[in-house]
Amino acid sequence: MSGTDAGPDGDAETDSDGGFGRDRPPREDGRLDSDSRQGTPYTESQVIMPTVKIVAPFAFTYGLFVTFHGAGSPGGGFQGGAIVAAVVFMIAFAFGIEATRQWLANTVVVALAVGGALVFAGIGLVPVALGGAFLQYELLPIPDPVKYGMEGVEILGIGTIVAGVLMGLFFVLAKGFSDAGGFADADAFDDEVGGDAAAEASPDAEGESPGSTAPTDDGGSDPGAPGSAVTDGGER
Repeated sequence: MSGTDAGPDGDAETDSDGGFGRDRPPREDGRLDSDSRQGTPYTESQVIMPTVKIVAPFAFTYGLFVTFHGAGSPGGGFQGGAIVAAVVFMIAFAFGIEATRQWLANTVVVALAVGGALVFAGIGLVPVALGGAFLQYELLPIPDPVKYGMEGVEILGIGTIVAGVLMGLFFVLAKGFSDAGGFADADAFDDEVGGDAAAEASPDAEGESPGSTAPTDDGGSDPGAPGSAVTDGGER
C-alpha cells in the first residue's frame, strides 16, 4: 500500500493512484476516515474462529427452532429470522466480511427476501381470490388451514424475509460509505479523487489553464476569464 510523502514545500502529499481501499487524502472537515477510526478491518483470532465454528451450528438450529415453533409457542418468524441472520454476522466477524460475502452468494440473500415476500403475498391473496379478506386462513384450500396457513406465513414468509433483509443490510453497510456521498464502490473513490484532480490539472480545449487570469480592457485582470497561465517566472 502506498504511503504519504512530503512535497517540495514541506506539505504532506498522499501517494495514491486512486481506487477504493487505497490511501485517501486528508478530509477537509478534519474528520477521520473509516480506516483511521477502526484500524485494521479484520484480524484472525485463534480463539474466536474455533469458538464460532462450534457455536454457529447450535445458534442456527436454535433460530430454526424459534421459527418453526412460533405459531404455537413463544417465538416466531421475525425472531427466528433475526437469529439466523445473527449467525451469518458472527461468521463474518470471525472469518472476514468479504470472505463471508463470497461464500454466501448475493443471489441467496436476494432469494430469501424476495421469495419470502412472494410466499407471504401468495398466502394472503388466496383468500382474497376466494372472496374473503387478506390472510383469512380458514378459506385456504388445505387441511387445517388456520394452523398450516399461519405456519407457512411464519416460516416461509416472515422468517425468510427478515433473514434476507438483515443479511443484505449488513453486507451493504459493511461495504461502507464514500466521502463523495452514497455507498462506496470501486469507482466512487476514483471519481472523488482522480476525477476532480485531473479536471483541475488538465488544460481546457484551447490549451489554457482553467484557473489562469486574463487582462481586461482597463489594464486589470479578470480572475474568472480564461487567459494565459502565469508561472513563477512570468507569463507562459
